[in-house]
Amino acid sequence: MNHAPAQPVLLVEDDLDLAGNIQDYLEHHGWLVDHAPNGALGLHRLLAERHSVAILDLRLPGLGGLELCQRMRAQTGTALPVLMLTAADTLKDRLTGFEAGADDYMVKPFALPELLARLQALVRRSQPHLATASKALHFADLELDPALRTVRRAGQLLPVTNMGFALLEILLKRAPAVVPRSEIEHHLWGDEPPGSDALRTHLAALRAVVDRDPWPPLLHTHRGIGYQLVTSTDDGSHR
Repeated sequence: MNHAPAQPVLLVEDDLDLAGNIQDYLEHHGWLVDHAPNGALGLHRLLAERHSVAILDLRLPGLGGLELCQRMRAQTGTALPVLMLTAADTLKDRLTGFEAGADDYMVKPFALPELLARLQALVRRSQPHLATASKALHFADLELDPALRTVRRAGQLLPVTNMGFALLEILLKRAPAVVPRSEIEHHLWGDEPPGSDALRTHLAALRAVVDRDPWPPLLHTHRGIGYQLVTSTDDGSHR
């Protein structure tokens, strides 16, 4: 049995069977689950109550998960971690979720132990950094401030998710070295990395923000090895 903290989680899911399974499993592992069967009620709960993390179904009747996430971010400015549930397993769909403000995603059907591991990682990554780890990190014109939890490039503030922040942090700490994929996965998810190809999607979402035009690319992929921050490509690196 995993020993997750007794954190309050909001579950917005219209499939009552799935919602019941998730609620039973998480509560068995010590979580406090607040279930909303539709987006409108979910938004009301997000605005009126305190939660450590939210699970939003992408396809909700009426107010969908994407719009719900966007409204929550716009109306509260909160950095509440959001995990999106989706039946669509395409990069475009996942990136659309990140653009709406989601921090992570899971594709249905999924294993409940993996859901638990993802939630634990999201809550852990959203916790304030210790003062000893608050020194700003720099590479080229990119800056990450752990104390303020901000990312800037060329002085411009960038909208980076919690998981994107953690991914960029480890790359900046090791730049310009290549960071092995296994090391990054352990940094993001501990000893229970997701079975799906989540890291590649998070990297793609981060790249869409950090390396957008007109800035030259900094994030590079070494296939089968890992990822790197570098100002120019080497022979073995790929965008």
